[in-house]
Amino acid sequence: MDDTFELRERLSRAWRAVFDNAVEAGTPPEAVVETMAAVAHARFAELFGTSAAASYLALLAEQMRDVDHDEAETLIRGEVPGPAPFDEDMMAMDPALIERDPD
Repeated sequence: MDDTFELRERLSRAWRAVFDNAVEAGTPPEAVVETMAAVAHARFAELFGTSAAASYLALLAEQMRDVDHDEAETLIRGEVPGPAPFDEDMMAMDPALIERDPD
């Protein structure tokens, strides 16, 4: 697999484009995120096993707790928090990049 930073960036933009298109079509953002996460987690488990999928989710949760902790410390010091991971200025990728469901 050609796993590079550029590939990860392209895939992130593609996922964001799918999200944006679904929300623009009237789907509640919470439903889109929950469904995308469930599908991604199911595929992860298929590819790497359920134990690895569970461990990955645990690591993500730990990272999110660290971010929350860091953001709280920033606010306590009276500093302005950094930007959100996906800001509205992020360039969206053409959703046609995702040609079809592999199943």
